[in-house]
Amino acid sequence: MLSVRTGLMLGAVMLLTQFSCKKEIAEPPVTGDPGIVANTTIQSLKARYNGGQAVQVSDEVVIEGVVSCDDRSGNYYQQIAVQDGTGGILLRIAGSNHYTSYPVGRKLFVKCKGLYIGQYAGTIQLGGGLDSNYLSTGGVTLLAQNLQSQHIYRGALNQPIEPVVVNASQLTTTLQDRYISTLIKLVGYEFSAADTAKAYADADQSGNRIVQGCANPTGNRITLRTSNYSKFATLNIPNGNGDIVGIYSYFGSTKQLTIRDENDVQFNGARCGSGPTTIMNTSDLRAMYTGSITYGPNGKRITGVVISDRSTNNLNARNIYLQQGDGLSGIVVRFDANHSFNLGDSIDVNVTGMELSEFNGLLQVNNVPLSYASVRATGKYITPRVATIGDIITNFESWESTLVRILNINSLTGGSSGRWSGSVNLTDATGSIVAFTTASATFANAAYPTTAQSLIGYLTPFAATFQIGIRNPTNDVVAGTGPPPPSGSGLPLTTSPYTQNFDGISAGLPQGFSVKVGATASLLATGDMGVINGWAPTAWADFGGGAKNFASATGLTSTAVSTAQSASINRAFGIRQTGSVGDPGAAFVVLLNNTTGKSNFQMSFQLQSLDASSGRTTPWIVDYGVGDAPTVFTPINTTPASISTSPTFGGTNVTLNLPAAVNNQNQKVWIRIVSLSATSGGGNRPSSAIDDFQLSWN
Repeated sequence: MLSVRTGLMLGAVMLLTQFSCKKEIAEPPVTGDPGIVANTTIQSLKARYNGGQAVQVSDEVVIEGVVSCDDRSGNYYQQIAVQDGTGGILLRIAGSNHYTSYPVGRKLFVKCKGLYIGQYAGTIQLGGGLDSNYLSTGGVTLLAQNLQSQHIYRGALNQPIEPVVVNASQLTTTLQDRYISTLIKLVGYEFSAADTAKAYADADQSGNRIVQGCANPTGNRITLRTSNYSKFATLNIPNGNGDIVGIYSYFGSTKQLTIRDENDVQFNGARCGSGPTTIMNTSDLRAMYTGSITYGPNGKRITGVVISDRSTNNLNARNIYLQQGDGLSGIVVRFDANHSFNLGDSIDVNVTGMELSEFNGLLQVNNVPLSYASVRATGKYITPRVATIGDIITNFESWESTLVRILNINSLTGGSSGRWSGSVNLTDATGSIVAFTTASATFANAAYPTTAQSLIGYLTPFAATFQIGIRNPTNDVVAGTGPPPPSGSGLPLTTSPYTQNFDGISAGLPQGFSVKVGATASLLATGDMGVINGWAPTAWADFGGGAKNFASATGLTSTAVSTAQSASINRAFGIRQTGSVGDPGAAFVVLLNNTTGKSNFQMSFQLQSLDASSGRTTPWIVDYGVGDAPTVFTPINTTPASISTSPTFGGTNVTLNLPAAVNNQNQKVWIRIVSLSATSGGGNRPSSAIDDFQLSWN
């Protein structure tokens, strides 16, 4: 017996009466109720078959349903799909042009006694007999034309049939799946990029095209199966995104969708990730994850500043830590390839359909195409949240992937023989946390201090371990300074005037000078600023944050190359601020152990702007405080009244008279050239320096 397989099924080739599918015949007239009453549902009928050889219906069973797919377009052949409120089934019927009698929307009644229920590769069918070629797998033959009127009775036309909206991931490849042979609708789908240049079907064979959703495109996809005999087979598939309606089936383990004609595909919108987006808060995106994989909403993006540093290799090259703003939420973005985003880049990331999942307890937006991210600005830095280790542990989940500063770390232990590589344990008065450094990090073999006045990093869990990620210890770790300075550590007031040109700075700062971070109007500082290159010469345009040995502007031009700068014997005491280092709060500090017997202090120095390529301006003031740990610092008038460093290369000569309050003091006097206000402008912060310092007194 010849078995004819539908053009919808994989591996089936339809050769019979292919041209008869093209013939146009007028719609049948509306008929009334045939006077037949259904006594079971389609779902109940299908439940009689559970695999193996097809089974015959031996009792008086009647089903009713509405035709959801016919053969008008040629994409179905010798079959129609009928569904009721419980499910759908394929009727295998001989002949062609069945849409003239059984068009989409017509109610049908089927007397099933004597028919056979079987399957073809997973899709249940109702046919006229056993197919000997596929006997063991449930094959059924076509219902002969002369018997169709004894089993199929026509009811009213134009019956409503609405597709059920589902995701492809909801569909299963099981015999009794509720949606098989029913009309479904997929919302927010598109053809895979590999198929966008193709027609619905190939000229010599039926076509398989992948349709996928924006969310989880690899797991939320289905195969669109189109017969090459269909009227729309040669049409190009649309390349946009939108809704698609069709009949669901499966072949083996492959989910399949069959459309009635090209009008079932309404892909007119922008493709995933390419359409307009609106910003959502990172905290709202994080809240969408409740313990199992989920996906970002359509048309949404997050924005933030990169707080990780790819240049030091202490994180995967595909990852960034992105924080929305000061004190706001952060999240890890994992791209589908190595990225080029730098510390301080302000970026947008399209999260449409992107996977939200955890990796060893760390929440991430996973497998994001690089094209989904774009740089808005550079040189934008996040101010770290100042917190104790105890506070961090208490709030770790909500602060995850954000930048923190820990003050007064009592001890650093572990790692690899006193070096950063591995797990270094940080302990303060409130608890402990791990700073983990990969063996491939550029600073892995650098020694860590035994104590730290401050440490900056981003919070990143690893399973049950609370960890903090280090970007660059040169910039982010301020070593502990031990006990208070001894009585002889201040600037020596032996002969007036005292002068300092800093030309010997490569051996370290002269006595009495230091450089601080975290300075405020009521606090000397939170710690010492880290030194770049161990006081070796550093180029003006080096934008790493810290204290530096710069070539003085005197005798050089803004275009002097780094070799000329290094060779210059005229040096200057420099600072480079970053968003996490000294902006605001950087200070050049001069300590006087006491001023006993001395008065009428006058001071001068040259304030230099050294990096003409920077884009920001740093405002500076001079102030003073008295005592071992002053709680009040008082500004001092300078000439000129307003002083700053900026992209304008050169130096400004600054003079001032110290007030009488510093005269004849038997305690410490602290004089600061300090940036208490944040920088202004965009881009990198300036390289600032002082040179030709002088202090005189009576």
